[in-house]
Amino acid sequence: MPRGNFFMNDQCTWIELKMENGVTRMSGSSRAEFGHSVLDEDGLECGVSGGWTWNDHSLVIESDLHGYLPLYVHHTPDRLLVSDSPLPILSRLERRDLDPIALGFFCRAGFLIGDRTLFKDIQRIPAGARLTWTAGTLETELTPWKKTESPKSIKEAIDGWSDRFRVAMKRRLPVGDRFDLPLSGGRDSRMMLLELHGLGHAPRRVLSLGSSDSGASSDTSIASHLAHRLGLTFQEVLEHDVDWLSAERQRHVACGFEALEHVWLMPLWNELLQGGAFWYDGLGVGSLTRNSVASPEMAKLLRDGQFSDWASGLFALTAATSPRWLAPILERTPFCIADDQSVLSDLQAEFSRHRDAPNPITSFTFENWGRRSIALNPLAICRSQSRVELPFMDRDLVSWARSIPIEMMHENDIQTDACHRLYPEFSSLPFDDGSPPKKAKASLWLRYRRHRRKCSFFKNHARYFGTLPFEALSDSTDKSGSHRALVLMFHLASVDSLMSDR
Repeated sequence: MPRGNFFMNDQCTWIELKMENGVTRMSGSSRAEFGHSVLDEDGLECGVSGGWTWNDHSLVIESDLHGYLPLYVHHTPDRLLVSDSPLPILSRLERRDLDPIALGFFCRAGFLIGDRTLFKDIQRIPAGARLTWTAGTLETELTPWKKTESPKSIKEAIDGWSDRFRVAMKRRLPVGDRFDLPLSGGRDSRMMLLELHGLGHAPRRVLSLGSSDSGASSDTSIASHLAHRLGLTFQEVLEHDVDWLSAERQRHVACGFEALEHVWLMPLWNELLQGGAFWYDGLGVGSLTRNSVASPEMAKLLRDGQFSDWASGLFALTAATSPRWLAPILERTPFCIADDQSVLSDLQAEFSRHRDAPNPITSFTFENWGRRSIALNPLAICRSQSRVELPFMDRDLVSWARSIPIEMMHENDIQTDACHRLYPEFSSLPFDDGSPPKKAKASLWLRYRRHRRKCSFFKNHARYFGTLPFEALSDSTDKSGSHRALVLMFHLASVDSLMSDR
């Protein structure tokens, strides 16, 4: 029986197999499917789908080609546990141990790398994996992604990317089904909307997070302008009346405690899930075509052998808090967390797998930041919606994007150029800067009530942090760092409660 129900998510699916006196006993779901299967013109999989099947003799588990579906496994000679979240597995283990190195990287970056989880005895299932369990024996087959020859010129890179994007969209047409489309002021959603519009498909509604009254250059204002220009129904999604603790708790559980970011998007995901229709999502493209971690300055650090400085630059671009807050938080946390050198060594080992790629930095971020954090938006937080179309995750488009040399990425903004070439009549419409929408200021009473709730949480559940949470709550000199410090302390306090069944 599972131990404790702290932060459990009843939307998660699991299966457990136990060998007892030569007999296999199964509990949970004998069959599970995740993601959305998309077949190419030859009937081969090019989407993001996976799952498992138990036939009373063998269990076959398959992950998607890129490993973006959150699938987890615990294996001993006489027992196997599989789930789409680490939490159902953890609740069924008699012994629970944290992974200090995974925790160390997580505290510095806000996500995980490789196939580690926060828990020693639970692993993420690798990309392109087929696991077969029979009578206590687990066999693993890995299918590497098919590499594509790199383009010889910028024109070839942009043309190849544009052509494959259009093919990816045609493979994912709504075919009469109603659908929604979340639209920002950025490139991803704009390209999907304009391509669908050109093919004669209109969304039931276009949604954007925030208010168009926040300025002509705001994310929502740009999205509203485009939607109205196309004659589409536009809906603003405002911040829900949910306090910070409740929103963070909901996100943490949905993500299996594996990411510190995304909470500001929760109102949008809740609105889409309640709407009942499927939608299109731009997952995958950011880490491959417009990647701040792969800037010329960051690339030079790697060329010069300054990996530690590159790692510091990576951490500064993530959801991690500032060094001012990190050190005292780690000192007060009631469990072992790896030091800087151990974390750096593990990061180097993971990065070494990507050094021979045409663009090693984007290869690393796609397989780690994208896979272990950003993908949790449509594939974990929104797991109750079985169909979310992910055209930028198309097998052929991803393979082409990964083949583009880093030097070409520095010379041109591939996605922006492709967008302007494909839709020249909209090239004068600006893009937003990618920052989260500004929230409307809450009333003084609401702010006071939320402040008191935060103070109460840390006083009752995280006394070991001492005065740190209250210093962060009152800090006005480093608002971003102090807020992220609060999120990290909330996360660590929640993990502590999770491990001790409190």
